[in-house]
Amino acid sequence: MSFEKALEKVLQLEGGLILHKNPTEKAETYAGIYREEHPNWGGWDYIDKGLTPPFELVRDFYYENFYKPFEKIESENIRDLLFEFAVNASVKTTIKLLQKVVGAKPDGILGKKTIQKLNEYLTEKFEEDFIKDFTLARIAFYTNLANKNPKKYALYLRGWINRSLEAMSWA
Repeated sequence: MSFEKALEKVLQLEGGLILHKNPTEKAETYAGIYREEHPNWGGWDYIDKGLTPPFELVRDFYYENFYKPFEKIESENIRDLLFEFAVNASVKTTIKLLQKVVGAKPDGILGKKTIQKLNEYLTEKFEEDFIKDFTLARIAFYTNLANKNPKKYALYLRGWINRSLEAMSWA
């Protein structure tokens, strides 16, 4: 799947090119871009003027912030899976989860050692095994998050699990 197709699927999971506010968040979100987390995104200038941001701003934002960090990964399916999770949980969290799955030190840095561990994992097992193992680790991550702070996250758990399974189905 190309970046463009992966982005299209991510935007579907994010609810499309709409502006909304989640019940537990302080600020609004547009196309999955949370203002509180990304206050300097150029699209906010358009939104504040009552205009729709150009799609290029959305595309470039997702590419630079969530896809590009995983370009070193040869497997397109794995890269797309990591990209999608990074949008929801952050690049650093995604890398740490990847590292846990492949047995690397979970430092949140996608360096040579992590890539080597991933390649070793894929040599011993199949790509599908990684996708399943990563998805299970992801669901465990979400469940743990909801258990630690149920007031803030419990209402999202079912959606996160469904999103995880949906992403796994297209990886």
